[in-house]
Amino acid sequence: MIRYMKEVPDRNQTEVTEFILLGLSDNSDLQVVLFGVFLLIYMATMVGNLGMMVLIKIDPSLHTPMYFFLSSLSFVDASYSSSVTPKMLVNLVAENKAISFNGCATQFYFFGSFLGTECFLLAMMAYDRYMAICKPLLYTVTMSPQLNVLLVLATYLAGFVNASIHTGFTFQLPFCHSNVINHFFCDTPPLLKLSCSDTHVNEVVIFAFASFNELSCLLTILISYLYILAAILRIHSAEGRHKAFSTCASHLMVVTIFFGTILFMYLRPSSSYSMDQDKVVSVFYTVVIPMLNPLIYSLRNKEVKTSFVNTMSKKNSTVVTEFILLSLTDRAELQPVLFVVFLVIYLVTAIGNMSMILLIRSDSRLHTPMYFLLSHLSFIDLSYATNVTPQMLVNFLSKRKNISVTGCFIQFHFFIALVITEYYLLTAMAFDRYMAICKPLLYGSKMSRNVCIVLVVIPYTYGFVNGLVQTILMAHLSFCGPNEINHFYCADPPLLVLACSDTYIKETAMFVVAGFNLTCSLTMILISYIFIFTAILCIQSTEGRRKAFSTCGSHLTAVTIFYGTLFCMHLRPPSETSVAQGKIVAVFYIFVSPMLNPLIYSLRNKDVKEAIRKVIHKKLFAK
Repeated sequence: MIRYMKEVPDRNQTEVTEFILLGLSDNSDLQVVLFGVFLLIYMATMVGNLGMMVLIKIDPSLHTPMYFFLSSLSFVDASYSSSVTPKMLVNLVAENKAISFNGCATQFYFFGSFLGTECFLLAMMAYDRYMAICKPLLYTVTMSPQLNVLLVLATYLAGFVNASIHTGFTFQLPFCHSNVINHFFCDTPPLLKLSCSDTHVNEVVIFAFASFNELSCLLTILISYLYILAAILRIHSAEGRHKAFSTCASHLMVVTIFFGTILFMYLRPSSSYSMDQDKVVSVFYTVVIPMLNPLIYSLRNKEVKTSFVNTMSKKNSTVVTEFILLSLTDRAELQPVLFVVFLVIYLVTAIGNMSMILLIRSDSRLHTPMYFLLSHLSFIDLSYATNVTPQMLVNFLSKRKNISVTGCFIQFHFFIALVITEYYLLTAMAFDRYMAICKPLLYGSKMSRNVCIVLVVIPYTYGFVNGLVQTILMAHLSFCGPNEINHFYCADPPLLVLACSDTYIKETAMFVVAGFNLTCSLTMILISYIFIFTAILCIQSTEGRRKAFSTCGSHLTAVTIFYGTLFCMHLRPPSETSVAQGKIVAVFYIFVSPMLNPLIYSLRNKDVKEAIRKVIHKKLFAK
């Protein structure tokens, strides 16, 4: 498809190589607000749909045809929202709102594919409800796993084939006038308006295919529900009718919302389109509907609510109500000594990081992207040290070293969330150094306040979503035997050793998440520094090279310490030996690294040292 798109421009004399997406608004103040709103909606969409998929996967009571289709619906919702929302979020804060010709075609194709797939998938779900209510005795035989897989594959095939036709007919048009798309993504109506040739044939073909797909799906759903309604009315008891209808209510609500907006959006001639009106409708079905679907199916579905409550309240044979943290050592004479040592380290960590945050906030010379990111690094270091240290200090001096199951999972969640946030914050700081050294003339415009906010918000959001998913998977495990955690905080490996249920899914998720995030973030940092070192070597003067490299020295030191210990900590299978070794490594990256970071950035940074001298001078002068 992409190869075909690359050949099109030469064949139809298309001069457009990129498009400009105008977005929802050109008001810069409103764009920041919209970024926050849509980021929250998108993250809710991803958490809701991925959570639904995980819940259906891990709960045997939901291994039925209806929930198999529902998990596929969640995947499709997450996918077609992801084909549009990330680019829209970037454009809300970026000055350059361009998308390449091939990028536009790719977005158009995948959005259309998943949208079409959802249309056919909702029709299959209606057929499933028809079989369950109208032919209950044949349901399990007819709706076999093999048939369910075939039905889902058929919906994907239909959706992707239809999208190929739409994409081919749309992008074979010449776009030789304006390249400004009055929309926030590449959609059919605004693209047809940009064409400088007759679009009548395209409109007829697209209209015919869209009409056939929508009407065939709707007819399948309507016919299914006519039979369902007739079957429900034949049930004598009111309770029986209510129970039968309740299994269809969520699906009916989703169908009404989805098809209502789609029919309004597409089944009109292009002359009647109001782009501003359609932007609002598009926001609803591209951003809002994928968020609503998991909420509708969870809030209105007793089985999903029961499964979720059971998972979160651990009604899965777990009898442990609290854990015992064995701490660093069981030698009583060392406990007070370790208490004093770690209390001093924690106080130095807290004072150092809080001072760095206050210093950056109070000194106007430090109001730059680099120090804005550094202030958030200090906040994260302080936060994840605080997440672990107070409980550990209490355990050094108390006989009972217990922590409740809820408290353990809260500590577990925040630790993972904050560590993953630090991964990508260090990556953002590497990108900042790349822009400052490799693109100095563009640094002020590219690293604007809005871009800096995005570079901070995305790591926090991504980190906390990852933490939530890992916590849900851990909470689903059964802990019905020993409750002694061979560690000083609630960490992955020692908790997995205690589980008395199958840990394969959690172990796999742990390795995948840790491996992906460590590798992905470190790769981006390395790529940034390859460009940085290349740019530094091109500088003629020794003084210039030294000055350029000195701005990266602190960050490189922090990255080396942080990633070195994390690779040692997480990329090993859980065992008693690895847990014992992990305690030593964990001490380093939980206590030493957060304590060292403000020292590294203050002792090796001229601007910070100057700001500290200025504050000290002010205090002395005031006296």
